Amino acid sequence: MKPPLPPSSAAPVFAARMNALRRNLPFALLGVLLTSGLVATALHGAIPTAQLLLWAGANVLLTAARGWIAWRHWPQDGQDIAGFRRWHRLTLAGTVLGGLLWGLPTGWWMLQAPLAHQMFLVIGLLTMGTGAIYAYCIDLAVLYGFQVPYFLPPMLAMGLVPHPLLQVMSLAGMLYLFVTLAFAHRMFRTQVDSLRLRFENLDLLKRVQQEKEAAVRSDLAKSRFLAAASHDLRQPMHALSLFVGVLRGQALPASSRELVDSISRAASAMGALFEGLLNLSRLDAGVVVPRMQPVALDVLIEQLALEFGPQAQARGLQLRAHPSATVVQSDPALLGRILRNLLDNAIRHTARGAVLIGCRRAGAGAVRVEVWDTGPGIPPEEHERVFWEFHQLGNPERERSKGLGLGLAIVRRTAALLRHPLVLRSRVGRGTVFGLTLPLAQLQPVDDVADAAMAPDAPGHAPRPARVFVIEDDAPSRHGLQLLLEGWGHRVVSAASADELLALAAAVPGKPDLIVSDYRLREHLTGIDAIDRVREEYNDDAIAALLVSGDTDPQRLIEVAQRGLPLLHKPVDPAHLRSTIARLLADADASS
Repeated sequence: MKPPLPPSSAAPVFAARMNALRRNLPFALLGVLLTSGLVATALHGAIPTAQLLLWAGANVLLTAARGWIAWRHWPQDGQDIAGFRRWHRLTLAGTVLGGLLWGLPTGWWMLQAPLAHQMFLVIGLLTMGTGAIYAYCIDLAVLYGFQVPYFLPPMLAMGLVPHPLLQVMSLAGMLYLFVTLAFAHRMFRTQVDSLRLRFENLDLLKRVQQEKEAAVRSDLAKSRFLAAASHDLRQPMHALSLFVGVLRGQALPASSRELVDSISRAASAMGALFEGLLNLSRLDAGVVVPRMQPVALDVLIEQLALEFGPQAQARGLQLRAHPSATVVQSDPALLGRILRNLLDNAIRHTARGAVLIGCRRAGAGAVRVEVWDTGPGIPPEEHERVFWEFHQLGNPERERSKGLGLGLAIVRRTAALLRHPLVLRSRVGRGTVFGLTLPLAQLQPVDDVADAAMAPDAPGHAPRPARVFVIEDDAPSRHGLQLLLEGWGHRVVSAASADELLALAAAVPGKPDLIVSDYRLREHLTGIDAIDRVREEYNDDAIAALLVSGDTDPQRLIEVAQRGLPLLHKPVDPAHLRSTIARLLADADASS
């Protein structure tokens, strides 16, 4: 026994059945008209003409009325179940009348017509009855409303005729009616089950979509919360970093210098956490665009060995490098970031032994760079979780010297961005190996470009003294940035908004060489708005501009990337800020 339809799908299934019935109805009505015309023609001369004309005329009128009802009373709203039920009742009544209009006259004519005409009536009845099964089986009430009054009177009338053949055919007709109704039941159940399954699947898909949308909303809310929290935390950290930068430029006694260095290290640790979050946000936002080019692995691996050698030596480890004279196709900066994170992770988690970075062939047209360590290994159940953000093994106390739990998350997303397959193999107590498969390049690398991309950011030359406009709504950050820029010899005008800045700048001759603006300002304005306002005031879209922001929301990153403005994230390292300003001023000088 089939389970009852759930309330959520019963109404749509009923509406779908009525739609199917309405689609079938025109063919059924057309069959009635054609068959009635054939029957009237065939019985002409055997049945009184007046009876045939009256019967045929009644069929035409009833068929027209049924067609009009089917069209006129069809609900316009596809969700109006009450309207469908009303239409169903009218259609059922018309079908019952149609069955009676056939069954009663043909039953009477069976008692009067010659045997040959009786055989013709039987054939006509069977033909139209079979067609009615396919037209009405989507609704058993309509099917019974037609078939029973259509078949029973003529079959019973044949049984009353004193002729053995007609009596046998009467019994056969009854059996035919029973078999066809049983067959119609199976067809009905099959169609209803199909419709129910269809709507249950649609309902399931709808619920899955709703759950997905809820998860997306939750993820967006989390991202917005983290971005807002990150922004609010970055503001004081940014001010602290700027004040530390100012103090470093002062003549201080040794004890004070040591204190400043300690504050600087604490600020750098917090900056490292923010930088990791920023890298994840950039990857999630899709603003990181790989610049694929030939990269010489021997140059890259030797560079990394020199860079991480002191860190490994400080932990009593041996760092071994096996470079390969192989050229691969990749983004040198992103590839360098992946391998740096893998090496840093290996050195941090290896207490004794060695760390190895090397290459091996990985089939035709590819090479695999591997980083081996002799650390504690990773249990199989943790192979997936180690790539989660902030998930660390063996560091329940969250000791900073063991990392922040972001490196491998950045590695996986960057490798996916570059389409470089990443594999992890590990044995508990023996060590771990990460492998990155890279395609071979067809061309040789350009050494100066590759080296520049692989090397970490280096401080630039001291910028020339310039007129700098600063827009920052956080007072400590604005004051710290002004002190730092003035300590580098710049002339600074600073304010909390573009309008306030322009009011102060009215007394300063000349236009600015550089605009430095926070991204998120008061009254829902952005640094982009502020920069546009200042450029418009001086009628010069070529004024160099720099955005500084504590906002890591991926949407904000996309907006800034679309405008092509340079962006530094708080807390900004003073040396990095100085290098960026020098580059922007040099580019502006070259353009002018």
